[in-house]
Amino acid sequence: MDSTLARHRATGSLYEDQLHMGFSSLRFSDFLEDEFREVYARDNYQKSRLVLGLCTIVVIVVTLVQMTAYTGTAVPSGHLGLAVMAPVMLSALLVSYLDNRLLYQALLILSGLLVGIAGAIVDVQASLEGQGYYFAGQVGWVFILWSMLGLLFAPAAALCLGVSLIYIGCAVYVALPPEQVFFEGFMLLNVNLLGGYSCYKIEHFSRRTFLESRILNKLAERDGLTGLHNRRAFDEYMERIWRQSRRENTPLTVMLIDIDHFKAYNDMYGHQAGDDALKQVASVIASGVQRPLDIAARYGGEEFVLVLYGPATEYVTSLPEMLREDVMHLGTEHAGGTEAKCLTVSIGVAVVSPDAGRSQAGAIQMADEALYQAKEEGRNKVVIKMSGTTLIETGRFRARAV
Repeated sequence: MDSTLARHRATGSLYEDQLHMGFSSLRFSDFLEDEFREVYARDNYQKSRLVLGLCTIVVIVVTLVQMTAYTGTAVPSGHLGLAVMAPVMLSALLVSYLDNRLLYQALLILSGLLVGIAGAIVDVQASLEGQGYYFAGQVGWVFILWSMLGLLFAPAAALCLGVSLIYIGCAVYVALPPEQVFFEGFMLLNVNLLGGYSCYKIEHFSRRTFLESRILNKLAERDGLTGLHNRRAFDEYMERIWRQSRRENTPLTVMLIDIDHFKAYNDMYGHQAGDDALKQVASVIASGVQRPLDIAARYGGEEFVLVLYGPATEYVTSLPEMLREDVMHLGTEHAGGTEAKCLTVSIGVAVVSPDAGRSQAGAIQMADEALYQAKEEGRNKVVIKMSGTTLIETGRFRARAV
């Protein structure tokens, strides 16, 4: 096996792959996109809350002034501000403190649209009375939508285009002078181009920063010798993937891989040779990580763990034997090892379907039971145990056939 390629597989990540592929379309793979959007929304909460709070105060004050100072059509518009606009913005503000990103984004966009519609109506009415300077408020609001609400580029573009077209539509409907409509349309086009460019660059920079920070975090989760994930990273991963497998009712395959007679190898060939052997075996194990949710880690000492997410397909059930043979084909001499007289591994495999009656620790214990059996049967073997075929007792390291 090409050790350079194997090493790359061991240290690579989804984040590195995405960074190398680029993201000019401002879109990651689905697995990373959800994580980025959560982070982006959380990072922009403070800024968007400030805008929502100020806008809510302005809407309440302006509508109260209209209702008390004017009569006729001003009263219904005031009622609209207090009955619709202010509650929507307050709802968005409150939901920002809850763990519901999609609802928050929907309310945020709705708030921006409502303010844009109200602003368009007020600005057009003011223009009919010769107060064209009100248009500056519409320009300012469009720029705020681009830069201050913390929206991603795509929803911000749709919202700003909608608000701009509504204003132009109102201006045409009330028959403002054509030259004024053309000039204001030209101004809105320019502010949208500038705001859109700014929003695109901000999101692009945020996406790059997100990937680079995740890559640095992943490097901290690596074992310094083998390049695989370390034990702490594996434990955190197992907690997350176990919950996900329960939600999606998807099986997990847990493989515990132990180098046979490794203490004897260290004593016979020295610790430097032992470190080299660990790296070689780790490169073979890393080659088994073929899908985004699979993980390979150094479990401790000369023991490794490989977890595959998904049904027990033919590839999943044949992979342990392939790994065992690949380690043998490395041809690393081990006179004190098994009958093969070369470095070998024993592999215990547990294929489990998470449910309310089985724990994460139980799944790892089942793999440990299979590894124990492989060692008892002479080492350099693979033993596979399927969920439902063994009864595991906590604290015991034997499995009883049902």
